[in-house]
Amino acid sequence: MKLNPKEIIRPAVMLTVICLVVTALLAGTNLLTKDQIERQKQEAARTSRELVLPGVTEFEEAKTTGAEGEEVSYYIGKNGGEIAGYVFTTTASSYGGQIQVMTGIQADGAVTGVELLSINDTPGLGMNAQKEDFRAQYHQAIPESGQFSVIKSGDQQDGEIMAMTGATITSQGVTDAVNSAIALYQTVKGGA
Repeated sequence: MKLNPKEIIRPAVMLTVICLVVTALLAGTNLLTKDQIERQKQEAARTSRELVLPGVTEFEEAKTTGAEGEEVSYYIGKNGGEIAGYVFTTTASSYGGQIQVMTGIQADGAVTGVELLSINDTPGLGMNAQKEDFRAQYHQAIPESGQFSVIKSGDQQDGEIMAMTGATITSQGVTDAVNSAIALYQTVKGGA
């Protein structure tokens, strides 16, 4: 059987043209929506900051040095020019990989809010960390030891976080992220 070059070239050219048109359309759509997507991300971050540091609507970005010598961004929450608290975004390892947590801490050292920005844990178990009844456990003064600890059972004391049933690794991951925020807070307060 003899191959006709027209039968091969024509479909190849058509596919190439279609691919170029689709690529150009996708690039154009990305260009048109890029700014809007960025604005939505910034708005979501602003809303999360207001959730973890209630009553504060004025935020100023600042930088500090993290535990491993890296530069870390955080936000200073102000009311009428006075520092009301701080907002830190930290990460930790969890059952489903890395989790990202935003923590609000008042200027006097009380944790006011914990929001999970990203989590990929088991639905019905680890994902329960997003529920307010779990996150509300952190709403207390920073423990004297400077860290929260996770317990599996027993009478819960100040500074202790009751692990979620079947999701101890996730509970520890969120706690590790909050403890990282506390360490950053202590660095900032020590340097202030």
